Amino acid sequence: MGIRRRLLTTVIAGLLSLPSFLVAQTRQITGTVTRTNTGAPIAEAIVSIPGTGNATRTDASGRFTLPAPASEVRMTVRAIGFTRKDAVVPPSQNTINFVLDQDIFKLDEVVVSGQVTSIARRNQTTSIGYVSGEDVAKVASPTIEGALYGKLAGVNIQSNSGAPGGGNQFQVRGNNTILGSFDPLYIVDGVIYSNARVRNGRNAIIDGADVNEDEPVNRVADINPADIGSIEVLKGAAASAIYGSKAANGVVIIKTLRGQQGVTRTNVSQRLGAFTMLKGYDSRCFKAADKDAAVASFGPDAAQFFANGDPPCFNHYDQVYGGSRLSYETVADFSGGSDNTKYFVSATNKQDKAIEPNTGFGRQGLRVNVDQKLSPKFTAEVSSVFNRASGDRGWGNNCNVYACIGYALAYTPSFDDLRPGADGAFPNPIGGRNANPLQTVALAKNGTETYRFTGGTTLTYNAHTSERASLRFVAGGGADLFSQQDKVISPVELFYEQINAQPGAVVLTSGTSRQLNYNLSGIHTYRTKSTGGMQFTTSAGLQYEDRQLRQNRTTTRNLVPGQENVNQGTNIIPFEELTRERTFAVYGQEDLLLLDDRLLISGGVRAERSSANGNISKYYVFPRASGKYSFRDLLGTGSDFKLRAGYGEIGTQPNFGNKFTTLLTPQYGGANGFQVNVVAGDPNIRPERVKEIEAGFDANFWNGRVSVDFTAYRRNTTDLLLQRVPAPSTGFTTQIFNGGKIKNEGIEVSLGVTPIQSNKLTWVSQTTFTTTRSLVVDLPVPGFQPPSSGFGGLGVIFIEQGKSLTRIYGSKYDTDGVTPINGDVGNSNPSFRMGFSNTISYKSLNVGFVLDWQQGSNVINLTQLLYDDGATTKDYGSDAWRARITPFFGGDGVISTYVESGTFLKVREISIGAAIPQKWTRGLGLGVRDARISVSGRNLFQFTPYSGLDPEVANFGASSIRSNIDVTPYPPSRSVFFNIALGF
Repeated sequence: MGIRRRLLTTVIAGLLSLPSFLVAQTRQITGTVTRTNTGAPIAEAIVSIPGTGNATRTDASGRFTLPAPASEVRMTVRAIGFTRKDAVVPPSQNTINFVLDQDIFKLDEVVVSGQVTSIARRNQTTSIGYVSGEDVAKVASPTIEGALYGKLAGVNIQSNSGAPGGGNQFQVRGNNTILGSFDPLYIVDGVIYSNARVRNGRNAIIDGADVNEDEPVNRVADINPADIGSIEVLKGAAASAIYGSKAANGVVIIKTLRGQQGVTRTNVSQRLGAFTMLKGYDSRCFKAADKDAAVASFGPDAAQFFANGDPPCFNHYDQVYGGSRLSYETVADFSGGSDNTKYFVSATNKQDKAIEPNTGFGRQGLRVNVDQKLSPKFTAEVSSVFNRASGDRGWGNNCNVYACIGYALAYTPSFDDLRPGADGAFPNPIGGRNANPLQTVALAKNGTETYRFTGGTTLTYNAHTSERASLRFVAGGGADLFSQQDKVISPVELFYEQINAQPGAVVLTSGTSRQLNYNLSGIHTYRTKSTGGMQFTTSAGLQYEDRQLRQNRTTTRNLVPGQENVNQGTNIIPFEELTRERTFAVYGQEDLLLLDDRLLISGGVRAERSSANGNISKYYVFPRASGKYSFRDLLGTGSDFKLRAGYGEIGTQPNFGNKFTTLLTPQYGGANGFQVNVVAGDPNIRPERVKEIEAGFDANFWNGRVSVDFTAYRRNTTDLLLQRVPAPSTGFTTQIFNGGKIKNEGIEVSLGVTPIQSNKLTWVSQTTFTTTRSLVVDLPVPGFQPPSSGFGGLGVIFIEQGKSLTRIYGSKYDTDGVTPINGDVGNSNPSFRMGFSNTISYKSLNVGFVLDWQQGSNVINLTQLLYDDGATTKDYGSDAWRARITPFFGGDGVISTYVESGTFLKVREISIGAAIPQKWTRGLGLGVRDARISVSGRNLFQFTPYSGLDPEVANFGASSIRSNIDVTPYPPSRSVFFNIALGF
């Protein structure tokens, strides 16, 4: 308490000691706000005098009247979609007109610069990724992550599976940890948002090699893309250090739509479309001459299919994944308000029917955002949303008992008919695999249902406002609560269950998450002169966070036939886990603006303590400093060239329980007992620390038609969370500790160009470029394989000093057939990633597309290995088949022949839309203000040398270091939707 008391006393004393002066208002300034080229008036533009409470909005004709001091004042005009304009009005002038340019690249959008401070993008001192809500919602996407492909430099987004309902990995500036948390910090309208993955326990049924083969959904899928106002990604430590030990993997700040002053406006949108398989597997078609080989591979029952010459050739893959069912999404919202009250209310109902029968994803939600002026000095902002999400992800990925669809198909010959007979009974395929994928699709279930509420309130008290100074206090709080229920059913009737000693299984899982956060801040702004001079912005505050995740799982085997309840079996295994972490922090920041606002210097610090650390009373300090200098008109009149640099320190908290040595409860004689875990915790565990320096430049020229953002960075992570083998006398096999160092460095480029800009035709093109490299600088333990990173000699991520953090290792086995011999066979990190976004508008017609190009990286195609092993691969007997199979199955176990290039070019989005002429909508007599129709597609085309389904797949799902291992995943799909939007 001593540190907090002294800090608060110092800050408050400093704030109150800063001079401020009230200036009488003795004149009225009038004028108009219009747009460039057309001269059309801009309504609802905000005209203000910074540093005072004087502000107004333009009317429908673009006119305004604003009370102002008699002295010289600086006026600012802002309008959504237009660049900000400033002007100095001398004492003798009472009229001024503003002409605003279109803000093509959203450079005047306000982004965060601290916990409670913000700044226009063109003045930011660090590289911050920004995507508008319009760009997120333009093309239908199941999740917000899927809508960001190709639109952010410095961010690598990859899907882990084609299964419906999400499952993406969002990586900012490379790999920053080995065993720690790897997700970015998500904040939605000021509320810390949980992206916890609740595993459904399917692994207990399918006999997978790793619990992460459950393919859990990341809960960011609950966010409705149609509600998004903007998404900001704080990539560097100089930007995100204010969030401390949860910021090492970046901070994703999501702002939802809010009401604007004016009459109530209602919008209704209806999408209808379908998903189809993007790419599938073609199995081997047998000929009459293959009879003996078929009998050798699949047993004597195969002979009957060759009785009449060439056997039939069924496309089993298409039978499972060839579906195309109607999907839909309905979104409705209304918004408006007065000067005192503004509101935004939206409702959505979405149902995506996936390509595999009985799989899909649905989401229903209701959002209410209200902004209320409680008094001349008090304002309140309330954000709330209730969501329900449900779906079935099917049976993809790795199953060692042939329960997964793709795994079973690899061993099923094309001549065997899997369809049910006239009696409705499914046949048991030949070959002794005891799994019929069509039967699995029909009878097995992998369902999930989630209810979620996220709400927050921000109260602002404007304690003091004058011409040159202001003081305000901000108090905020929020809660993010969800309850997830998963039920996995593998009934007795399934062939792979009937051979089990205890046939039939049900896994019932529940996950309950609660995240609370509160903060109290003070912000003081002081400018030495009403125009020009220096401006000081001082902010400080307190923050408290409390997060809790409870997981319960009941696994039942030996089910009663026809039953699905967990109590209808003889072998019932319970599981429960409660993780909780609390953090308290104090923070402060000072921003100095000077030299006619050309130079901005910003510095801040956060000190925090957490229950996840070994010493829960110790404060860990995370400093930051950054600056920018703008050269105006350097590249032509109206241009802006800005140099910027920053340094910051951020962290990764220890995983829950790293400081404890837990107890196990094994069974002895049919009763549970107690046993000390073989993994020893570290009572002195502390956060990992990332120190980063970044530098770059921004340029905006050619009348705002060219925008460039270049950033280079280097970050070092120390105090890594690692595992080591202690002395055998301790009784432990593993111990958690801090040590080691890794390095990441990279380059990010964003380029925006408007080659054509006229009243009728506009073309906006944006390109992003990202490259990053990693290195293990210091490793105080022998080289090791991180959890969930591969299958031994079949290829793993292997950590070793002096090597890349993402290298794929293990080309062959030793003579014992078990031990992998040293051998680098690839790297999971791409050489670079580029995105190309283009929008062309002609009158009311709009055409857009997004391309996503990844160069390099490697994928271990174990799906191909399974088809080769099952004698069902399409090129069976070819030279290519021999080149793959001979090194691996010839006795050496060489996996490198199954390591392929992960390079790809994907058409992520295509959209074509047009406004319906108003003379047509007026004729309907329904009060339609405007109407628009469009057709859009996502993931329409894929160009890649990779022979598998998708070079993005990752069998182990999201992990701290992604391992590109392909084991019969749910295949990727394309979608096409028709949309009609009406405004009232």
